[in-house]
Amino acid sequence: MSGYTYTTIALEPGTAPRVSVSVYPDERARVSYFPPVIDTRAFLSVQHGDTGVFIGLTSDTVVSDTHVRFARELFESAARFLADCERLRDEHADHVEQVDQVPDQATPGKAA
Repeated sequence: MSGYTYTTIALEPGTAPRVSVSVYPDERARVSYFPPVIDTRAFLSVQHGDTGVFIGLTSDTVVSDTHVRFARELFESAARFLADCERLRDEHADHVEQVDQVPDQATPGKAA
């Protein structure tokens, strides 16, 4: 498995700069949740190699419906991502299993 992570900074005339972080995980990727018990805010951490992405609340944030809506969208998107990963893994496993079950064809003119 080969994952990678990269950051893109887009600077275009007349527009605000955009920064994007793309994470294509492998076995080095980690996702962690830090509850507000340890800190005065809750946050998620996505780590891959030397790259980290953090999603959280500032310590003085009053949690509003906007925060809850964002968290729900994040949860629902992650659940769909999980479902697709599991489906694709299972489809791959089924394909590998089918290929492994194909009987070897004897070479014509030679004994098997």
